[in-house]
Amino acid sequence: MELMDFTEFEAFNTLREKMGTDRLGYFELFDPAIHLTGQERSQLENPGLLMKPEAIKVLPDKTLAIKNSRVLAYVPIENWFRDRREYPAYHVAMCSELEELKREHPEQEVTVTTRLSDDYELMKLRPGGDMSMVNHGFVVCKNCLHALRYKDFDLYRNRKRGYSQKVLGDFNLRDFYRLYQQYPLSFRANRDSL
Repeated sequence: MELMDFTEFEAFNTLREKMGTDRLGYFELFDPAIHLTGQERSQLENPGLLMKPEAIKVLPDKTLAIKNSRVLAYVPIENWFRDRREYPAYHVAMCSELEELKREHPEQEVTVTTRLSDDYELMKLRPGGDMSMVNHGFVVCKNCLHALRYKDFDLYRNRKRGYSQKVLGDFNLRDFYRLYQQYPLSFRANRDSL
């Protein structure tokens, strides 16, 4: 069966004219290989998925994605940060720190999530070797903001240090995802790059 050319179908052209548009619509079929399923979206929201950093897609703008959603990633082990004397940070881009993690600790899994929060779950080693989950406050990774040049953030220029500290202090995930749409990512323009 051959379908007619709907661009020549007068009833649709009249309707499109009444709607005030001359553009044809766009429809993308659901493909679970490139689109998040409802279950995956739920898992990414709470508590997140454990995976190796190399399984995370890096978009052309350096942000991180799983299928058609931007995500953030963090190491879910409290001792990881304590041993490095760092405050727990999450990554929104492929930065030098995340590259180093991939290179030097390829077995280390990260938690990938779409949850908009400053508190994420960490595994905490208790005396006796038992593990428990605790919520812990996180900050955004400075190296990620530098890699993205987020709001002109620069980690290395002294004359911009005050401005960059303000950008870091004022960072908010909701504002970030207004600039970098979290979901859904469109595959229309260039399906191969995602």
